[in-house]
Amino acid sequence: METKTLDITIDYLEKDAIVLVKLSGIMDFEEHRRFSEEMFSFAKKHKAHKFLVSMLEVIPQLTVLEIDDMPKTLIECGAKPEYRIAALHNPPPPYDRGFVFFRNGASNKSITIRQFTREDEAFAWLKSEP
Repeated sequence: METKTLDITIDYLEKDAIVLVKLSGIMDFEEHRRFSEEMFSFAKKHKAHKFLVSMLEVIPQLTVLEIDDMPKTLIECGAKPEYRIAALHNPPPPYDRGFVFFRNGASNKSITIRQFTREDEAFAWLKSEP
């Protein structure tokens, strides 16, 4: 029997057309794929293009090679160029360098993602026009 190490809660904030994802637990590469599949499948049902992913309670367990593969995985799971993803972390972000590496790789694949430590700033960015 497979053990899940990441708890995933997904909600749709209809007023703002934002998919809110709250993660807690250990996130390895397989759990990243699982949450991405669930998030993009949920978004498709709501025709949503904006995402706030709260990683405030996540313990990452990813290698540099896995971080390098994450943008490709997002596309395989359903990410589209018109999507905007805000990742929320506690200050200071526990893996800031890894996130910058990931963000740059995502940008090269036309995925728009930004890192925030304040929820209000993440929401403001998502609500602003691209």
